[in-house]
Amino acid sequence: MEKIKITLKDGSIREVEKGISVYDVVKGIHSGLAKEAIAAEVDNTLTGLYDTLTKDVSLNVLKFDSEKAQDVFRHTSSHILAQAVKRLYPDAKLGIGPAIENGFYYDFDLEHRFTEEDLAKIEK
Repeated sequence: MEKIKITLKDGSIREVEKGISVYDVVKGIHSGLAKEAIAAEVDNTLTGLYDTLTKDVSLNVLKFDSEKAQDVFRHTSSHILAQAVKRLYPDAKLGIGPAIENGFYYDFDLEHRFTEEDLAKIEK
């Protein structure tokens, strides 16, 4: 199988199989890092962990202590929230749901008003 070179942030180079996922590269670096990884920068472009690598690249793993990783986490979380609400309340109309500086929110157009019990169902 064809090999590609991955240059890590510390300057070290790893040779891996072409087509490997970013996650599998990170897991090969350290399983603990793979558990903490939120996203990555491949050649300075933000990417998901399950994107595949097909050429020599530079790789920077982003953990939650990174502002970029927090933005990715919050953005994804807002979509998960919207999906959970739609599953429980199919008539809910989605408004906006952006990531913000310290979290995220989502606007829903729904006649039902959410209660504490609803929040527990949504979290589940």
